[in-house]
Amino acid sequence: MSPGRNNMYKNSILAKSVRFALISGAAATAAITAPVAFAAEESAEVERISVTGSRIKRTDMEGSNPVTTIDAAAIEKMSVNNVGDLLKSLTSSAGAATNTQTNNGGDSSTRFSLRGMGSERTLVLINGRRVVAGGSGANSSVDLNTIPTAIVKRVEILKDGASATYGSDAIAGVVNIITKDDFEGFELKLNYGGSDKGDAVTKGVDVTFGAASDRGNVVVALGYSDQGDAFMGDRSFSEYELRAYEDGMTEQGGSSAPPWVNANTPDGRVTRGPEYGNWRDYSGATDSYNYNPVNYLQTPSKRRYASVFANYTLGEFGFLGEVNSFAEASYVQTTGNRRLAPEPLAPLIFFGSAAPYSPNNYYNQTMGPKDANGNAYVIDDWRRRMIETGGRANERDYKTFRTAVGFNGALDNGWDWEVSYVWGQSDSVETAAGYFNLDRVAEAVGPSGWLDANGNLIVDGNGDAVVDANGSQLVCLDANGGAIDGCVPLNIFGTPGSADEVSPEMLQYISGDYNTTETGQNKQEVLTALISGDLFDLPAGSVGFAAGWEQRKESGSYTPDSLILQGITTAGSAVGTSGGYDVQELFGELIVPILADAPMAHMLDFEAAVRYSDYSTFGTNTSGKLGVKWMPIESLMVRATLSEAFRAPTTSDLYGGASVGFPEATDPCDGNFYTDAEYTAVKASSNWANCTGTGVPTTGYDSGGVEQIPSNGGGSDNWVGTTDLTPETAEVLTVGFVYNPDFIDNFSMSVDYWKIELENAISTVGTQTRLDGCFNTGTYCETITRFGETSAAAGGIITVDNYTVNVGGINTAGIDYDLRYTFESGFGDWGLGLDGTYLLQYDKILADGSIIDHVGRYEVNHDGMFAKLKTNFTVNWTIADFDTSLITRYITSVVETEAGWWTDPFERDVDSNIIVDFQTNYTVSEHLMLTAGVNNLFDETPPFVYSAPGANTDVSTYDVIGRTIYLRAGVKF
Repeated sequence: MSPGRNNMYKNSILAKSVRFALISGAAATAAITAPVAFAAEESAEVERISVTGSRIKRTDMEGSNPVTTIDAAAIEKMSVNNVGDLLKSLTSSAGAATNTQTNNGGDSSTRFSLRGMGSERTLVLINGRRVVAGGSGANSSVDLNTIPTAIVKRVEILKDGASATYGSDAIAGVVNIITKDDFEGFELKLNYGGSDKGDAVTKGVDVTFGAASDRGNVVVALGYSDQGDAFMGDRSFSEYELRAYEDGMTEQGGSSAPPWVNANTPDGRVTRGPEYGNWRDYSGATDSYNYNPVNYLQTPSKRRYASVFANYTLGEFGFLGEVNSFAEASYVQTTGNRRLAPEPLAPLIFFGSAAPYSPNNYYNQTMGPKDANGNAYVIDDWRRRMIETGGRANERDYKTFRTAVGFNGALDNGWDWEVSYVWGQSDSVETAAGYFNLDRVAEAVGPSGWLDANGNLIVDGNGDAVVDANGSQLVCLDANGGAIDGCVPLNIFGTPGSADEVSPEMLQYISGDYNTTETGQNKQEVLTALISGDLFDLPAGSVGFAAGWEQRKESGSYTPDSLILQGITTAGSAVGTSGGYDVQELFGELIVPILADAPMAHMLDFEAAVRYSDYSTFGTNTSGKLGVKWMPIESLMVRATLSEAFRAPTTSDLYGGASVGFPEATDPCDGNFYTDAEYTAVKASSNWANCTGTGVPTTGYDSGGVEQIPSNGGGSDNWVGTTDLTPETAEVLTVGFVYNPDFIDNFSMSVDYWKIELENAISTVGTQTRLDGCFNTGTYCETITRFGETSAAAGGIITVDNYTVNVGGINTAGIDYDLRYTFESGFGDWGLGLDGTYLLQYDKILADGSIIDHVGRYEVNHDGMFAKLKTNFTVNWTIADFDTSLITRYITSVVETEAGWWTDPFERDVDSNIIVDFQTNYTVSEHLMLTAGVNNLFDETPPFVYSAPGANTDVSTYDVIGRTIYLRAGVKF
């Protein structure tokens, strides 16, 4: 680099950013914050470093890519203990990424969806290197719970497509976690907190110690954290499932499988009602079961971790120069629980398994509903909430191992080189209790009889079992009238908590020995060789380059136990997953200085990058990137990039075994969702032929309010060779500027426009789209399987095949902005920060070509929350030994569409949300710091989002716990 070019940075954006960072290090997010390591005297030599988004080492922190940096000081201002919770507060976060507030549908993990593009389209790195995926097995993204904040020096979020630099998955951007690999001394942190309601208690301890010599250093970090639970029943907004109406009124909703039974008889649907009285007509408005109270609002979890970071200078090795070795190793164990309401046992309708309640079952005959003549019915469609189990519990145990080793140095000509090897593996074990063996349920509700004292079946004069006899033991009977060994007849008609409830013996036969166990694994190996440096000098400076080769192997597996594999448990049905792929890649990058110290061109750089990938699964892909960085004057930088990005099909996309899920959807052929007049019109329409063509009786059918349709999901291999997945591709444009005006000291701002156009998305058509497509145009009808004419549930949906395909796309655009100002006063030093994201466009293109506009909306079936504006406003105040911050997070109002059997679809406004967090630190001495803080200072309840699954709000976006108070003590030597 030419001397003039080097001096140019001494008083430019870098120097100003460093000064700004030193004064306002408590900023929550600072797009131009520089690490304190670069806070040298302006006349000193500035170190060349790699910045996320480029492999070329440089002296300036700002390239053509928009990068947000969250440093250690900013992390200390938040009561988070993992990187996932840290990223959730970013204004660029959107969509429906799971976190530990996600109970039903969650997996005890925390993921990050940048731009609402999905966690699988956000690449996560540690120190610039890939991280193994985490979760239940064959996963597509990193579980950020496995990265504790205690080991983090800073987090860099590249909000730009970066496949040309890093390869697959970097469509929305990149999260690069830089760890504390140069720490010296000893540090102990203790934290404790919880909600002011007495739940959601969190506690933890982190220990870090490091030592250094003139040839290297080593850092060891150990820690434990424990997050307590909270229940939906302990918050007023989530105590009941609520149904909303267009006039603004709400009513308590729930499930059509209540503890007081919902039985569909030839004479109509009947129930005992919440009063457990005599049999009467069932009403969905008053007789549904409220399952919310016993569900987790925050899932409990525990984490243990150990990490080691080391480097050591080996010495001079000829043309390789001085060679340094480095190593990283980490182990994280996370255990988490999910608790759902007791199982809604409805074998035929919910699980597609026939289990007719026999009129010759003792409990049906003596306690069940009767016809006008007093006779018991054959009840094919019966539904009963099995509250005697105490609920459904899933316990998960995740173990993640990762290591990175390598060598680096500088050649005699000054070029930097590095070779590295990364190995990672995550293993999972999940056990589930409170579920039922459907085969045994069918036996237990079948005909029954009595044994006498000698063990003989009591029969009548015709040799038939006497259903209501004075015997000594009640037994189940098979089709031949013989006793089924060990079977205990099931009574669903009694009152829970009374003598005629479902007994422990009944539960033991149909549930007790049928807990399920599932195991999974993700594995990753990456070998990388990289060289970078200056090729030659131009008048404006040196031409920088980077080039390299990378080989990566990814594999994953998921193994269900025999119960799930056979599909005989209410815990679900799934086929195992096993597979993998490998990829060889070549990449290169250039930075060419065009002008320097010229009129209207204090600096003008051109950047280019390209990456060639050869996959074992689909073939080759080439991604490119162009960038421009222009400083017309010293205080203003204008930047722009245009890049190609892609995401290759993952193991689960390709080889995921078929499994049954229950997405919310409504069948256009189902009479339950129409008035009698409307359904008559539907049956008279030309569309009705598409219904009858899939197995709906010509007279129609009524599901009784089924709104969760059994759907087969899984990899493209389940299409049996009819579908070959190819990569999804995107074009990404960013244009913006960074401005540090000379006339306002310590003020800086950045504004960036971004646009992403994704096509050929790796996704699913969607259950609702398939049902609508079949009804409206006759497409996708072959993927719908219904009960046959002879079934008691004729016309009802057994399953909808919804496996992975390339389909549709996403077009999204918006503006990110960040303003920072610091000043000194007679009453301490102050720092102000305002950052936000304004969403201009988010169009999801579905399989049928239709476009769903997400801007300013919550879309339950289309990816979650897409607020038009999200902002964070930060105030920092430092005086004497106190450092105080106030962070205000704002999310604008959105619109949701509420629909259900109780109302026609209508749109309603979801309230805006403002959360204020407060924290103060007191430096007792150079060795001790005490911290106290309150999150959600004013105990703001989340806005109602009635179409969101669970809790009546969006648990992926809003704080649902309420006011939480925490204390932290840090000891450092």
